[in-house]
Amino acid sequence: MKTICIHVSAGFPVLSLTLITEPLRLANRELGREEFIWSIISDEGGTLHSSSNLPITTDPLPDSKPDAVIVLTSYRPDRSATPRTLSWLRKLDRLGCLMGCVDTGALVFAKAGLLNTRPAATHPEAISGFLQQFPNSLFIDRLMDFSPPRLSSAGGVATLDMTLALIAHFNDETLSGRIAEILTYKPLLHGPDPQQLPRSIAPEIHDAVSIMEANLSRCLGIAEIADRVGLPVWKLTRLFKRYLHSSPTSYYMKRRLVRARDMLRNSTLPVGDIAIQCGYENAEAFSRAYRNRYGKPPSEDRGL
Repeated sequence: MKTICIHVSAGFPVLSLTLITEPLRLANRELGREEFIWSIISDEGGTLHSSSNLPITTDPLPDSKPDAVIVLTSYRPDRSATPRTLSWLRKLDRLGCLMGCVDTGALVFAKAGLLNTRPAATHPEAISGFLQQFPNSLFIDRLMDFSPPRLSSAGGVATLDMTLALIAHFNDETLSGRIAEILTYKPLLHGPDPQQLPRSIAPEIHDAVSIMEANLSRCLGIAEIADRVGLPVWKLTRLFKRYLHSSPTSYYMKRRLVRARDMLRNSTLPVGDIAIQCGYENAEAFSRAYRNRYGKPPSEDRGL
């Protein structure tokens, strides 16, 4: 039996809450037992209203450690970032609890100091604003991320993918796949994601790649990345070559250029602006690196 705490605050979206609770209910139905028990909690407990003004009764923060907690906030995430809740989240993190957030819940995690080495999926339109508030936190441009002990979604329907991954983690992918069939939904996890690493890879590699993905425009030094994941540079390099068959520097540059190509083919931004957003100080250096990788200059590789 797994206990899931869903932490909400006033103005929470009902859609996101339903995309967490309904798959869990279906999992119990398919298993024929109460494998998942969830409670909806808030800082003080009591009745809260959703963004559509629907009331819901919540319990106060529990004293015992749940198997997982998911923070579901509103357009005002500061309402959830109370000292009591932040302290509770930090305590659960120290205890190794599986911890998740949805959309603006990432800001609560950032304020609690939980995104320094572990990432949170964030809506692409919100990343720059979030980084202005918490420049050292890892907000990644991804619909959903499941990297225990963290899970997250950028909001909307991607929250269903996050919940399916949670169910598969505690049970198996056959069950999560069955739930997706019942909901007539094709999960994101069934399609290729070049940014999603196999779970068998060393956790330090997951963390280092997340740091890179969250800092494609800042181009951090490899020494800083190694320090943030708690490894010396030589050991990080050895792990990268073992698992990814590349040095950290080469992998980082590849990810920056992949992002640049996506932006070239899906936006009208000037090449110089794309170069800056992908960590290049000038268009000439960017063009040279781009040509070396793709065989043509960026100006000839636009899809618009």
